[in-house]
Amino acid sequence: MNPVLEALIPIFGVIALGWGLRRSRLVAAELWGGINRLSYQALLPALLFSTISRADYAGLPAGTFLVAVTLGFVAMGAIALLFRPLPIDGPAYTSLFQGAVRWNGFVLLALAAPVFGPEGAALAALVFAPTVPLINVMCVAVLSVWGESERRLNRRAIVMRIVTNPLILGCVAGAAANVAGVFQTGPVADTAALAGRAALPLILLAIGAGLDFSALKARPQLLTLAVALKLVLAPAVFYALGLAFGVEGVALAVLTAVGATPGAAASYVLAREMGGDARLTAGHVTATTLLAAISLPLWIGFALS
Repeated sequence: MNPVLEALIPIFGVIALGWGLRRSRLVAAELWGGINRLSYQALLPALLFSTISRADYAGLPAGTFLVAVTLGFVAMGAIALLFRPLPIDGPAYTSLFQGAVRWNGFVLLALAAPVFGPEGAALAALVFAPTVPLINVMCVAVLSVWGESERRLNRRAIVMRIVTNPLILGCVAGAAANVAGVFQTGPVADTAALAGRAALPLILLAIGAGLDFSALKARPQLLTLAVALKLVLAPAVFYALGLAFGVEGVALAVLTAVGATPGAAASYVLAREMGGDARLTAGHVTATTLLAAISLPLWIGFALS
């Protein structure tokens, strides 16, 4: 069996379990919000801190990798702007834009270690630091222009939300600990590692619980375009940028996989808050999550060939 597909089976098995738990109501619907917050606010930052602080980046092209991955998201944002002249309403366009640029890094984090080893996991964790603020700024800007929210945009609150983002703080703290050579062993490191091990199973369950198959019927032609941008064009763009910057081997495969990951559930939350087409966004997250089981093995295999 393809090793990437073999590694994806348990990941999507846990996602399916989350959907089943939500559907069967064995876990009450109101509890999933708490699970999401716990994972996002505490467990995932601990995982990022543990992975980055202990990683050996000496032999890895971390600098060129980060430049390429950052430019990849900028390029997808620019490409998405080219579709604004389409005869669609503003909220629907914002969902198309979010679908093109947002990525579900948690699926890649779960996949990175078994497929790429410690080096790949370390690179995958690094992606969050520059891209979380970049993607949020791009999406907020687009929603502020073309969304239909009547709420006044609080720029200071948005800036503070980005600056204090737990994922960014986890990455920055991990990088600082790595450079300083502290907290790589001992009680702090062990505590972060133990907490981090709980992050991915819980967030994968929450991803499954958030799947909305009824939303797949929302504007099927536009949804198809948004899915193609995310799972076909984005990995090609990231792969091409990797080649342009001399990224190769495992690093190139991780870079390509970033582009091939499904859409992020955070896009749905932002669409609701700022007047986007939340139903179209929910359909995009659901469709790309399902189809990523195909896109990820294909693109990773291509990048490693």
